[in-house]
Amino acid sequence: MRYNELITEAMIGQANMASQPGYIDAVNGLLQKGAPLQMGTGGAHTFQPNPGQKINSMSGAISGKGQDQNGKDVDQIQVKFIYKSPEIKQMAKGTPADQRIFNAGEVAEGIHAVAAFVRLITRPSKQIKLENLFPIVDRLENGQTLTLKAKEVDSNIADEFSVTVALKPQQFEAFKDLKTISSYKKIANIAANIIDDANQESGKFADMYEKNGKFDRVSVIGDGVSGETETKTDINFENETERKYKGYSIKAGSTGQIHQVGGGKVTLPAEERFDIIANELFGVHGRAPLINISGAKDKFVELWNSGKAFEAYRHAYEAAVDAFNQELQSDSEENQFIKNLIIALKYWMRRDEEGVVLKQFTGTKSGTYILDAEKLDDMQDAGLNLVAQMAKTQEPMINIGDPKTKKVLIQFRAKGEAKPNNNFYFRNIVNKGKLFVELTNIG
Repeated sequence: MRYNELITEAMIGQANMASQPGYIDAVNGLLQKGAPLQMGTGGAHTFQPNPGQKINSMSGAISGKGQDQNGKDVDQIQVKFIYKSPEIKQMAKGTPADQRIFNAGEVAEGIHAVAAFVRLITRPSKQIKLENLFPIVDRLENGQTLTLKAKEVDSNIADEFSVTVALKPQQFEAFKDLKTISSYKKIANIAANIIDDANQESGKFADMYEKNGKFDRVSVIGDGVSGETETKTDINFENETERKYKGYSIKAGSTGQIHQVGGGKVTLPAEERFDIIANELFGVHGRAPLINISGAKDKFVELWNSGKAFEAYRHAYEAAVDAFNQELQSDSEENQFIKNLIIALKYWMRRDEEGVVLKQFTGTKSGTYILDAEKLDDMQDAGLNLVAQMAKTQEPMINIGDPKTKKVLIQFRAKGEAKPNNNFYFRNIVNKGKLFVELTNIG
C-alpha cells in the first residue's frame, strides 16, 4: 500500500492516540443527532448513518447509505475515514457544535493580559477571581488601550496601568464573550491556570507597586496579531518608570510545539523542498547549522518525483538521525554539537528575542509551566548522553533524548496532509520534550 493511499491528516483516524477519544465522542454525538457524515479528504463525500448506532474505536464500522472516502456507493463505512471537519474538531475538544469556535491558545493571550492587569489594579492588593475580569473585558476594544489609575495604600500617589489586547477578529469576539466561553471544556481549566498565575506572578509586582512610594506607569500588552511570524512575544509587561520590560510567549493546553518550518507550496520542486529540510530545519535558518544531510538529496528527489512523498521525508529524516548520532559519538564533537543545539533550542523557543519566557497553561493537574531558555546554558553540565532515534510512527519523527532516563529533549516531526491531485503539503514541526521542560522550568 502506497502512503498516498493511507489515512490522511484530514481524516480522524490520523489523530494521535491522546486525541482519538475526543473524536470518537464527536462521532457519537453526530450519530445521536442523526447527522450525515463527511468522508475522505476535504469531506467531498457524504454518508447517512442508520439510527441507533454507537462506536467505541477508530476500527469500528457504521452502517447506512452513501459514499465512502473514495466516493464509492456503500452501505457501510469505516470510522477512521470520516473527514476531520471543523465541527468534529470542535466537538472533539469538548465544545458543543452550537458554541463558539475559537483557538484556546490565542484567547488565552487575552485572558492572561487582562488577568495580570486586574491583579495589578486591585487595591488593596488581594487575590482575584475569573469573574473580576468580566467588567474589564466588557470595556475593551480590539487593539485599543484601556488606562486606569490605582492609588497607593500608604501615599497619595496614583499609579497608572494600561492594558491592550489585540487578537484576530474571530478570537477577539470569543474573548469578549469570556463570561460564556469560560465554562467550555477547552478553556475552563486553562483560564483557572491563568488566574492562579496572575495571583502568584503578577501578584508579586502588585504588592510592590501599591507600597513602593513611587509613581509607576505599567503597560500590559497582549498582541496576537502584530509581527506574528517574526516574534515569539505574545505578552509584554512594560514599566515605563523603571524602564523594565518582560516578554512572555503564551501556550495553552498540552501542545509540545515550539517551532514550525513549512515544507513549501505543493508545487515546489523536490530539490528546493529538500533544501528547506536541510537548511531551514536542521540548519536552523543559518543561525546554528546542526548537521549536514546533503548526501541524502538525490534519493529524496528520486522518491519525491516518483510520488513517494512520505518515503522521501522518511529518507531525509533517517539521514538526519545518522548525522545527529555521528555528531554525538565523541566527547569533543558532542560538546560542540551541544553548543550549537543550545543556540537552536533558544531560537526555536523565543526566536531572536532575549529574555522572552514561555508560559504554558496546560489546563491539567500539571498546572502552569514557566520556561526560561537561558537555563539551557546549563545543559552541558547536566551529564546527558543524548542519542537520536527514529520513532515508530507512520509519519517520520525523530526523538533526541537521554536513553538512560528515556526522556525526550527535542522532537522533529514531518506532518503531511493530502491535497487534491495527489499532492501533499508538509510541515516540519519541532516539539519540546519532557527533558526540555525539566531543564528550563522556573515555575
